[in-house]
Amino acid sequence: MAGRRICAGYYRRHDGKVVYVVSLAIDVDTGEESVIWTTYPFADVPKYYTSSKKSFCAFIEVNGERKAKYKRLLNMKISGEAIERLEEEGFRGPVRKRQRLQPDEAYDSREYQQSLTYYAYAKDICEHYNFDRNKYRLCVKEKRFVAITKSDFAKLKEDLQLLDDALKTVLATHQDYFRERFVEGLSIRRYADAHQLNRGSVDYQQKRFFSALARLLKERDEAEGICRLLKPAQK
Repeated sequence: MAGRRICAGYYRRHDGKVVYVVSLAIDVDTGEESVIWTTYPFADVPKYYTSSKKSFCAFIEVNGERKAKYKRLLNMKISGEAIERLEEEGFRGPVRKRQRLQPDEAYDSREYQQSLTYYAYAKDICEHYNFDRNKYRLCVKEKRFVAITKSDFAKLKEDLQLLDDALKTVLATHQDYFRERFVEGLSIRRYADAHQLNRGSVDYQQKRFFSALARLLKERDEAEGICRLLKPAQK
Protein backbone atom coordinates (compact mmCIF):
# COMPACT_ATOMS: atom_id res chain seq x y z
CA MET A 1 0.00 0.00 0.00
CA ALA A 2 3.04 2.31 0.04
CA GLY A 3 2.25 3.05 -3.60
CA ARG A 4 -1.12 4.52 -2.60
CA ARG A 5 -1.61 8.14 -3.60
CA ILE A 6 -1.83 10.48 -0.62
CA CYS A 7 -3.48 13.86 -1.26
CA ALA A 8 -3.84 16.92 0.93
CA GLY A 9 -7.04 16.71 2.93
CA TYR A 10 -8.73 15.24 5.97
CA TYR A 11 -8.21 11.65 7.09
CA ARG A 12 -9.80 9.70 9.93
CA ARG A 13 -7.36 7.68 12.01
CA HIS A 14 -8.29 4.16 13.12
CA ASP A 15 -9.02 5.47 16.63
CA GLY A 16 -11.59 7.96 15.29
CA LYS A 17 -9.47 11.10 15.50
CA VAL A 18 -9.26 13.36 12.44
CA VAL A 19 -6.01 14.73 11.02
CA TYR A 20 -5.28 17.04 8.11
CA VAL A 21 -2.58 15.96 5.64
CA VAL A 22 -0.65 19.00 4.47
CA SER A 23 1.83 17.57 2.01
CA LEU A 24 4.45 14.90 1.32
CA ALA A 25 8.21 15.23 1.85
CA ILE A 26 11.12 13.14 0.58
CA ASP A 27 14.17 12.24 2.66
CA VAL A 28 17.18 13.38 0.61
CA ASP A 29 19.37 10.55 1.96
CA THR A 30 17.02 7.56 1.73
CA GLY A 31 14.45 8.76 -0.80
CA GLU A 32 11.69 7.65 1.57
CA GLU A 33 8.45 9.62 1.42
CA SER A 34 6.93 11.04 4.59
CA VAL A 35 3.46 12.43 5.19
CA ILE A 36 3.23 15.85 6.87
CA TRP A 37 0.05 16.29 8.91
CA THR A 38 -1.50 18.29 11.70
CA THR A 39 -4.31 17.64 14.15
CA TYR A 40 -7.93 18.71 13.66
CA PRO A 41 -9.56 20.90 14.89
CA PHE A 42 -6.63 23.19 14.05
CA ALA A 43 -4.82 24.57 17.09
CA ASP A 44 -4.27 28.32 17.54
CA VAL A 45 -0.54 27.55 17.43
CA PRO A 46 -0.29 24.70 14.89
CA LYS A 47 2.04 21.75 15.34
CA TYR A 48 3.07 19.59 12.41
CA TYR A 49 3.97 15.91 12.51
CA THR A 50 5.42 13.40 10.07
CA SER A 51 4.75 9.72 9.47
CA SER A 52 6.48 7.54 6.94
CA LYS A 53 4.24 6.96 3.95
CA LYS A 54 4.58 3.21 4.50
CA SER A 55 3.27 3.55 8.06
CA PHE A 56 0.53 6.01 7.05
CA CYS A 57 -0.80 3.65 4.37
CA ALA A 58 -0.60 0.52 6.52
CA PHE A 59 -3.48 -1.66 7.69
CA ILE A 60 -3.85 -2.65 11.32
CA GLU A 61 -6.05 -5.04 13.26
CA VAL A 62 -8.57 -3.53 15.67
CA ASN A 63 -10.71 -5.92 17.74
CA GLY A 64 -10.05 -8.65 15.20
CA GLU A 65 -11.02 -6.43 12.26
CA ARG A 66 -8.56 -5.30 9.58
CA LYS A 67 -8.71 -1.53 9.11
CA ALA A 68 -6.81 1.12 7.22
CA LYS A 69 -4.65 3.13 9.61
CA TYR A 70 -5.87 6.35 7.96
CA LYS A 71 -8.96 6.70 5.77
CA ARG A 72 -9.59 9.68 3.48
CA LEU A 73 -12.64 11.84 4.27
CA LEU A 74 -13.67 12.90 0.79
CA ASN A 75 -16.59 15.19 1.65
CA MET A 76 -14.97 17.13 4.48
CA LYS A 77 -13.81 20.42 2.98
CA ILE A 78 -11.11 22.70 4.35
CA SER A 79 -12.15 26.27 5.13
CA GLY A 80 -10.66 29.35 3.48
CA GLU A 81 -9.31 30.44 6.86
CA ALA A 82 -7.43 27.15 7.28
CA ILE A 83 -5.97 27.44 3.77
CA GLU A 84 -4.82 30.96 4.55
CA ARG A 85 -3.13 29.77 7.73
CA LEU A 86 -1.33 26.97 5.88
CA GLU A 87 -0.07 29.46 3.33
CA GLU A 88 1.19 31.72 6.11
CA GLU A 89 3.07 28.72 7.53
CA GLY A 90 4.72 28.18 4.13
CA PHE A 91 2.52 25.31 2.89
CA ARG A 92 0.51 25.31 -0.31
CA GLY A 93 -3.23 24.97 0.12
CA PRO A 94 -5.10 22.13 -1.62
CA VAL A 95 -5.91 22.41 -5.31
CA ARG A 96 -9.68 22.73 -5.48
CA LYS A 97 -11.72 20.96 -8.13
CA ARG A 98 -15.24 22.07 -8.88
CA GLN A 99 -17.55 19.11 -8.58
CA ARG A 100 -21.30 18.94 -8.75
CA LEU A 101 -22.67 17.00 -5.82
CA GLN A 102 -24.98 14.18 -6.83
CA PRO A 103 -28.20 13.69 -4.80
CA ASP A 104 -27.52 9.97 -4.37
CA GLU A 105 -23.85 10.26 -3.37
CA ALA A 106 -22.59 8.13 -0.47
CA TYR A 107 -23.25 9.28 3.08
CA ASP A 108 -20.94 12.19 3.81
CA SER A 109 -18.30 11.90 6.51
CA ARG A 110 -19.30 15.07 8.34
CA GLU A 111 -20.08 14.37 11.99
CA TYR A 112 -22.57 16.49 13.87
CA GLN A 113 -22.48 17.56 17.52
CA GLN A 114 -19.15 15.82 18.14
CA SER A 115 -17.07 18.74 19.45
CA LEU A 116 -15.17 18.61 22.73
CA THR A 117 -16.10 22.13 23.87
CA TYR A 118 -18.91 24.59 23.18
CA TYR A 119 -16.42 27.00 21.61
CA ALA A 120 -15.33 24.27 19.16
CA TYR A 121 -19.02 23.44 18.61
CA ALA A 122 -19.77 27.08 17.69
CA LYS A 123 -16.80 27.20 15.33
CA ASP A 124 -17.81 23.92 13.69
CA ILE A 125 -21.36 25.13 12.98
CA CYS A 126 -20.12 28.36 11.40
CA GLU A 127 -17.37 26.82 9.27
CA HIS A 128 -19.78 24.22 7.85
CA TYR A 129 -22.75 26.57 7.55
CA ASN A 130 -22.96 26.69 3.74
CA PHE A 131 -22.47 22.94 3.41
CA ASP A 132 -25.09 22.17 6.07
CA ARG A 133 -27.59 24.70 4.70
CA ASN A 134 -27.28 23.26 1.18
CA LYS A 135 -27.65 19.73 2.55
CA TYR A 136 -30.76 20.75 4.48
CA ARG A 137 -32.33 22.44 1.44
CA LEU A 138 -31.59 19.44 -0.77
CA CYS A 139 -33.28 17.07 1.69
CA VAL A 140 -36.32 19.34 1.92
CA LYS A 141 -36.51 19.66 -1.86
CA GLU A 142 -36.16 15.91 -2.44
CA LYS A 143 -38.45 15.12 0.53
CA ARG A 144 -36.05 12.44 1.70
CA PHE A 145 -32.74 12.08 3.52
CA VAL A 146 -30.07 12.63 0.88
CA ALA A 147 -26.56 11.44 1.81
CA ILE A 148 -27.35 11.83 5.50
CA THR A 149 -28.96 9.75 8.23
CA LYS A 150 -32.24 10.70 9.87
CA SER A 151 -30.56 11.36 13.22
CA ASP A 152 -27.85 13.54 11.68
CA PHE A 153 -30.47 15.48 9.74
CA ALA A 154 -32.24 16.27 13.01
CA LYS A 155 -28.97 17.52 14.52
CA LEU A 156 -28.19 19.58 11.42
CA LYS A 157 -31.66 21.14 11.46
CA GLU A 158 -31.65 22.15 15.14
CA ASP A 159 -28.16 23.67 14.88
CA LEU A 160 -29.05 25.67 11.77
CA GLN A 161 -32.27 26.85 13.41
CA LEU A 162 -30.50 28.02 16.56
CA LEU A 163 -27.83 29.89 14.60
CA ASP A 164 -30.27 31.55 12.19
CA ASP A 165 -32.58 32.62 15.04
CA ALA A 166 -29.67 33.94 17.13
CA LEU A 167 -28.32 36.04 14.25
CA LYS A 168 -31.72 37.74 13.99
CA THR A 169 -31.92 38.43 17.74
CA VAL A 170 -29.24 38.19 20.44
CA LEU A 171 -26.35 37.92 17.95
CA ALA A 172 -27.68 40.51 15.50
CA THR A 173 -24.60 42.70 16.00
CA HIS A 174 -22.51 39.87 14.50
CA GLN A 175 -24.83 39.28 11.54
CA ASP A 176 -22.81 41.21 8.93
CA TYR A 177 -19.55 39.63 10.07
CA PHE A 178 -21.04 36.14 9.88
CA ARG A 179 -22.50 36.75 6.41
CA GLU A 180 -19.25 38.04 4.94
CA ARG A 181 -17.02 35.44 6.57
CA PHE A 182 -19.07 32.25 6.51
CA VAL A 183 -21.76 32.76 3.86
CA GLU A 184 -19.82 34.75 1.26
CA GLY A 185 -16.60 32.99 2.27
CA LEU A 186 -14.20 35.89 2.84
CA SER A 187 -10.96 34.83 4.51
CA ILE A 188 -9.81 36.72 7.59
CA ARG A 189 -7.23 38.51 5.46
CA ARG A 190 -9.76 39.61 2.84
CA TYR A 191 -12.28 40.63 5.48
CA ALA A 192 -9.60 42.70 7.21
CA ASP A 193 -8.66 44.38 3.91
CA ALA A 194 -12.30 45.12 3.07
CA HIS A 195 -12.87 46.80 6.44
CA GLN A 196 -9.39 48.33 6.78
CA LEU A 197 -8.63 46.31 9.91
CA ASN A 198 -5.56 44.38 11.00
CA ARG A 199 -5.53 40.60 11.40
CA GLY A 200 -5.52 40.82 15.20
CA SER A 201 -8.70 42.90 15.25
CA VAL A 202 -10.54 40.41 13.07
CA ASP A 203 -9.27 37.49 15.16
CA TYR A 204 -10.62 39.23 18.27
CA GLN A 205 -13.95 39.89 16.58
CA GLN A 206 -14.21 36.25 15.59
CA LYS A 207 -13.39 35.02 19.10
CA ARG A 208 -16.09 37.29 20.56
CA PHE A 209 -18.62 35.90 18.09
CA PHE A 210 -17.68 32.25 18.68
CA SER A 211 -17.72 32.80 22.46
CA ALA A 212 -21.18 34.39 22.34
CA LEU A 213 -22.52 31.54 20.19
CA ALA A 214 -20.87 28.99 22.48
CA ARG A 215 -22.71 30.47 25.47
CA LEU A 216 -26.03 30.11 23.63
CA LEU A 217 -25.29 26.49 22.77
CA LYS A 218 -24.43 25.75 26.39
CA GLU A 219 -27.54 27.56 27.67
CA ARG A 220 -29.72 25.55 25.25
CA ASP A 221 -28.25 22.28 26.50
CA GLU A 222 -28.63 23.24 30.14
CA ALA A 223 -32.25 24.30 29.61
CA GLU A 224 -33.08 21.03 27.82
CA GLY A 225 -30.98 18.82 30.07
CA ILE A 226 -29.06 17.49 27.07
CA CYS A 227 -25.31 17.59 26.40
CA ARG A 228 -24.59 17.83 22.67
CA LEU A 229 -20.82 17.63 23.10
CA LEU A 230 -18.74 14.52 22.46
CA LYS A 231 -19.26 12.21 25.44
CA PRO A 232 -16.10 11.17 27.37
CA ALA A 233 -16.68 7.51 26.49
CA GLN A 234 -16.64 8.43 22.79
CA LYS A 235 -13.29 10.20 22.83
